[in-house]
Amino acid sequence: MTKIEREVNNAVQNLEQTNVFKPPLTLIKELKAKRIIAEQSPLWWGIDYSPDPREYMSFSDFKKNLVHLGSCPTTTTQFFSTDFKTIERDVYLYPNPTVPMSILNLKVLDQTLPFLVTARPYHEKEKFDHPLSRFLIENPDIKKLPECIRAGKVIDLWNHFYPHLRGLFAGVKGNNLFWYPVNFNIFWYEFGEKVREALDKRHLGFLGEFEPTYRDGRTYSKVWNELTGRKDLFDPRPTWFDFESREISKDEFIAEKDKEENLTVYYPLRVPNIEETLPVLISNRTHARSKERKPVVLGVYAENGGHGYTHRGGILRIKDPEIAKYVNREISADFGMSVDAVLFTPQKGRPKYQRISGA
Repeated sequence: MTKIEREVNNAVQNLEQTNVFKPPLTLIKELKAKRIIAEQSPLWWGIDYSPDPREYMSFSDFKKNLVHLGSCPTTTTQFFSTDFKTIERDVYLYPNPTVPMSILNLKVLDQTLPFLVTARPYHEKEKFDHPLSRFLIENPDIKKLPECIRAGKVIDLWNHFYPHLRGLFAGVKGNNLFWYPVNFNIFWYEFGEKVREALDKRHLGFLGEFEPTYRDGRTYSKVWNELTGRKDLFDPRPTWFDFESREISKDEFIAEKDKEENLTVYYPLRVPNIEETLPVLISNRTHARSKERKPVVLGVYAENGGHGYTHRGGILRIKDPEIAKYVNREISADFGMSVDAVLFTPQKGRPKYQRISGA
């Protein structure tokens, strides 16, 4: 085993230890019913995503790594807003290049909830990452910020540069940490207020609450860019299934797959010779007229990043038999049950669809 392989294995083992904080399925269902988290599959972050490397650390280590600038005048940059109010903020910034991931348990509404904590690095490598920050571009050296502030500069950064609760931690599998976006502003439970109270009790009032910089939802535009350029492996024409379904997590899918209800789950998979992590879409049926109810990967979900009439997105179908076999094998092993994969063969007249199964 090489040094790099040992480091990756150690990182994965360290990440998987966080499953001690994983909330039980009953709590996930309760939070969904209360609309504190959405009725959807969790999102994920991986430690092996080279374009934007991330690492897991304990919350105490995360806090130790923060640079504390004290009370500073700040202006929060927001999309689609011309309201730029200057406010005093107790400023902490994360100075290291790798995106941190940590977990903080908070007692909220008589329950212990594990939150994913992170911050966008205030580091030179982020200067040209999106969304762009002019303040970081003009002031890349964090050591010089105190001098800039004394000279009267106002810190103008996106909210996600400041340490914040990103979402509800939902567990770890392999290289991926799963989390749900949280509706902190659900007023009838006073949820956001209770979270703030829990943070203040721990003297962690500097932690914010994540607000998306773009629209909510899944996009995976980098997956789109890569796969639509591999027409030998994937069909670049997006499609969609023709039935209503309920989107759930892997754990819910495993528990409920035999129900008459139509279910879908998004799940990450690394495929050899593909750079991006692929968000495969799994269901318990292939199409509305199908009588067979058996777990199956319909393809890979991705969008092109466009808006309005330029927007395209959906399922990119698998055309390569070896990839279909690989997906079938890996997802079946991960889920602990047989999960087929749809192989799509375009041809004149009627396209061919085939279930690839190891069973």
